[in-house]
Amino acid sequence: MLEIKFDLTDFESVELINLADIHIGHPLCQEHIFKQIVDYINEEPDDPNMARICLLNGDLTESATKTNRNGNVFEQTMTPAVQVATIVKYLQPLAETRKKYPQGKILSYCAGNHDGDRYKETGISASETIAVQLGLQERYSTDGCYSFISIGRKGRGKKEIITTTVYNTHGTGGGSTIGGKANRISKIGQGILADVICMSHVHQPITFKEDVIIPNNQNSLSQRTITYVINGAFLNYGDYAQRNGYKPSTIAIPKIYIKQGRDYTRNTDVKYTYTEVLL
Repeated sequence: MLEIKFDLTDFESVELINLADIHIGHPLCQEHIFKQIVDYINEEPDDPNMARICLLNGDLTESATKTNRNGNVFEQTMTPAVQVATIVKYLQPLAETRKKYPQGKILSYCAGNHDGDRYKETGISASETIAVQLGLQERYSTDGCYSFISIGRKGRGKKEIITTTVYNTHGTGGGSTIGGKANRISKIGQGILADVICMSHVHQPITFKEDVIIPNNQNSLSQRTITYVINGAFLNYGDYAQRNGYKPSTIAIPKIYIKQGRDYTRNTDVKYTYTEVLL
């Protein structure tokens, strides 16, 4: 599994956006909304102590071929090469490093099923090409990314560091109901423990929390909360979704807020992160 160490120690909290299912090149793609989201990520929050970053979670391009079942090659609005160039143009500013963002504003990049279909047929991966052009090779995976995000906290005369964990994968399968789609991401949490788990693919914004009991290093048990987040898609209604009687994709991008707290009920030295999600 790809492990990523991400330095945001100049900040005390994080706003994280799960960015996926853009489908640039699809005739129903809402490119102008995607541009608005990218511009938003590139801006700084009103709170100077909050970082604003994103993760890329697959299907940024349509990447249809003649034989795959994802999309129609003859209906694409641009060639695969232009699709890649368009995504890179939009995301390049987010990949650039800056003083408080030594690794840029893109946490990780996991490929999607549209990327995989083209790779199986041609040996060329749109997502890998995008990752290389953005300089994200070391934060790119076809399967999933596990990230350790370090944020700072001003202590007494020194900066304290606290870490939160995020796992993201594009996802597989479907589900005709919201419950079925939620079950897809819940199953991921049965095998991988992280503070935040992000999935895409099902084109339905969903968020919920589950608690698990885990042992800690002091021969005792503690309770930990997992926050699950699925993003919407940037597609208008029509095409295979309408033909198959699926519900329209909700064009909504969840904003994940990772903040800090202290457990004053037990020990004032115990620091932790907690997560809030805004749909």
